[in-house]
Amino acid sequence: MQIPWRAAPRAALSSPLTLLVSVVTALLLSFVVAAAVMHSAASGSAAIDYQQNRLCKEALHPSLEATGIGGFPHQHVAELVQVVTAATPDTPPLIGTYTREKRVDFGGQQTMAKFGHRPGATDHLKVLQGGSKDGLWVPQSIAVTTDLRLGERGMGGRLPPVTAVYADVFDPLPEWWCSERHFVVPNVLDRDELATAVVWMPSAESFAALPPEATTTTDVTVRFPSEVPRTIDEAATLLAKGTERIAPIEDMFNRKVSHLALPVENAAQTVTNVRSAVLPLTLISLLIGLAGIATVTVQWAQRRQHELRLLWVRGAGPFALGGRGVLELGLPLVVGGAAGLGTARLLLPLYAPSDILPPGTVSTAASAVVAVVALSIVVTFATAALRTHRMFQAALRGNRLRNVLAALPWELVTAALAVWAWNRVEHSGLATTTKIGGLPRIDAAALAFPLLVVLTAALLTARLAKWGLAASHRARFWSKPAAQLALRRLAAARGPVTGVLLVGVLAVGTIAVGTAIAGSQKTALDVKSGMFTGSNSVARISSKTTELPESLRGDSTIVGFVEQVDRYALVVDPRTFREGAFPFEIDPALLTEPLRVGDVPRREVRLPGLPPVNPSAWVPAFPKLGRSGWVVPVDRIEDRDDVGSWYVWSRKPLGELTSALSAAGVKHFNPGEKSKAVQGLPFLTIQWTFGFVTALGAVLAVVAAIALLLAVEVRRRQNALSGAFSSRMGLGPAAMLRSHLFELGAVAAAAVVIGMTSSAVSSGVTVPKLDPAPRLTPTPEVPDVLPLLVTTVAGSVLVVLVAAWIAVRAVRSAKIGELIRA
Repeated sequence: MQIPWRAAPRAALSSPLTLLVSVVTALLLSFVVAAAVMHSAASGSAAIDYQQNRLCKEALHPSLEATGIGGFPHQHVAELVQVVTAATPDTPPLIGTYTREKRVDFGGQQTMAKFGHRPGATDHLKVLQGGSKDGLWVPQSIAVTTDLRLGERGMGGRLPPVTAVYADVFDPLPEWWCSERHFVVPNVLDRDELATAVVWMPSAESFAALPPEATTTTDVTVRFPSEVPRTIDEAATLLAKGTERIAPIEDMFNRKVSHLALPVENAAQTVTNVRSAVLPLTLISLLIGLAGIATVTVQWAQRRQHELRLLWVRGAGPFALGGRGVLELGLPLVVGGAAGLGTARLLLPLYAPSDILPPGTVSTAASAVVAVVALSIVVTFATAALRTHRMFQAALRGNRLRNVLAALPWELVTAALAVWAWNRVEHSGLATTTKIGGLPRIDAAALAFPLLVVLTAALLTARLAKWGLAASHRARFWSKPAAQLALRRLAAARGPVTGVLLVGVLAVGTIAVGTAIAGSQKTALDVKSGMFTGSNSVARISSKTTELPESLRGDSTIVGFVEQVDRYALVVDPRTFREGAFPFEIDPALLTEPLRVGDVPRREVRLPGLPPVNPSAWVPAFPKLGRSGWVVPVDRIEDRDDVGSWYVWSRKPLGELTSALSAAGVKHFNPGEKSKAVQGLPFLTIQWTFGFVTALGAVLAVVAAIALLLAVEVRRRQNALSGAFSSRMGLGPAAMLRSHLFELGAVAAAAVVIGMTSSAVSSGVTVPKLDPAPRLTPTPEVPDVLPLLVTTVAGSVLVVLVAAWIAVRAVRSAKIGELIRA
């Protein structure tokens, strides 16, 4: 026996369509596998980036503080600085030293002041007067209070001359100052705390030489500015090395600041959560892709049937002919695998939550692609060998295994899995955390429920379509020949048709599920954060402030907050509340009377600073209060000083809010913003997972479109012959086009309708359950699906038109004589 190796690669060029389909199939399969690896790894980088944006980047490296009762006597600070610097020679520390507030004479009216020194501090301040760095830098608040002038020397000339007046720093602070917030931003609203900004000394020596009357216990901070980590590995390395660096001096300080420990743990847990959710989908996609490889091999065997039979009679067995298939299709599979890996890396920003990959991720993805390509080659060999065995050795024996597998009710299996997954959805404990600040447990089986529903619907649709097409020969409506011919073509190709329909339903349903759940999590995080904060930005103000600055009017409001144990109330201004609060639906007339919110009892209630209220009006939820509390109009309040605290709520960004308050001379403190109010990583984890589901659905949509076009191309001869005879019998070109549009449009329409319906049902019951923060209002809701529906219909129409054009073009260019002879 002579094994037909030599001419195989060159012979493959005679079937360019088969080669193209092989390349595309391998590309899509490799893309899914490589994208799964990269997406999971990128989720860790995205988690690190999200969490460090909520932290002070200047203090990501572990640092030390001596504050409160742990402060140092002023005379020992210089020695401490030398010891700390000598103990960390590899990374010079940034040491801040701050005295406590004392009454100081700057030559005018005496005032409370605190002195500080931090190398480079004057480079990060806004100069209002002067600017020389060889003297004191005094904040504007002290300069105005004491009528201070440049060049004056306080405390009888024992202080350096004043060489600059700078603008007081306030929130939100620049990155360089954020770690020192407690020391440089005074709490101007706390009656029990001395409030003063820092007078900056020109050098460490001048700070050490401060007169004893101006010094008290000194607070010391030791920071290590470093590069911001972008991946889990970089963050873990920074944490480990930083902890080791400060270990020799840690006992000298009473507070260790290590903000990265929990973010690193949470990021690693995020990768685990995303990988566990993505892995089953990837394995299912792998099986579908390998089935596609097998289908391509079967079509190759059909196209090569005459040549393979000739080789068979010359002594080549199934294994040799399987090797022939590998030689022809192996190179396209390898090329497609490499292209899939490159495409996955190139399109990373489109489907992954971050484009930053940890070292070694691409190598891991490449190894997975190599394994997939090798598996594809094995499938090609086995399919070619089995197909030739069936064609030439077992043609009359049938295929019992295939018939058994086709008869098995797989949709019942997936339906049972869906029921099991739904039980996990109801008892998955998405909101259960094991530690403060940790991530809730995310059950991958629970996340699979909507996809199992779609898969069940797809399998059931394919089975019903197969049964319906098998019985379609009983249909008789020749009065509409275009529709009758379309039905007969569908029945003649019910195997490919049901396959295309199956993949089409999966594609549409998967895209819809991924888009719906990812969108619901994104919206839920935004709305919950807004309802929890009250507005985009907030800042606490004094009860004496009753009017907003001009620049804040129209998008801000003043709100009072009362708290007593677990009972809360808001004092609102009905005129401006809806302008400044987070947007929500409420009748404006309700704000003019006391309101009962959520599940609070319907009875009279007395809270500090509020009159007795027994509201008859009720609303289910309210900003800041959530589902429990009371709302009282401000005109019902007798004394504003009796209300616990007052805030400005604004729809402006935090920087604009605090700048406007400072410019108007309104004292403010403790600002906050919506983007940092709620821990969003649990929401983002689910969003990133279903973002990959959406990308997977897009791949399946490409597969479905290619499969539809390929089915038309494979049946070109049969369609051309039947179409040519139909034309001879009087079927016009327009009717022919309508016939193919009926045929292909029916498949596409069924895929869109069933896919969207199944996803709507499964997403509708799943989205409210996938709530990582159920205590916050509102419950997640399915977003508007109209844009997705329009896009899906438009894409389907385009594919159907292209496929119909190919089919009609084949008919019109067909030569009946050649078709009959073939």
